[in-house]
Amino acid sequence: MAEQYVGPGEQGPAHDHQSGAISAQPQQYGQPQQYPAAPQHPQQPPYGAMPQPGYVYPGTVVVQQAPSNGLGTAGFVTGLLGLIFCWVPVFGIVLGILGVILGGVGISSGKKKGAGTGLAIAGLVLGLISLVPSIIIIAAISSVN
Repeated sequence: MAEQYVGPGEQGPAHDHQSGAISAQPQQYGQPQQYPAAPQHPQQPPYGAMPQPGYVYPGTVVVQQAPSNGLGTAGFVTGLLGLIFCWVPVFGIVLGILGVILGGVGISSGKKKGAGTGLAIAGLVLGLISLVPSIIIIAAISSVN
């Protein structure tokens, strides 16, 4: 028996797989099968849109940011600048005093808020160290006149 070519969109003869016979009438299909409904999940907002407040996507890890100590950081910066500019008569003393004050306040507020106090301690120490050469340089300049 010769096989016939069936082009796209055409129906060929139906084949009975159990008996191996080919019939001229195509098989009729029954009613479409009904599938169970998919589980309903919360609607995800489109890309770039902000989610609803309090909603966290599944699998998202929420990390709470540690409190910062801005006064301690300011004390460190001013103490370091005071140490760098200790050879400038008034500027070095002003920066050193600011480093000591901001470092002390930064230590106090850092302990209250639970923030890190490392930079505040460094600012206090650098401010104190910068005051020593600044005072010596001012004393040397004032004794020459």
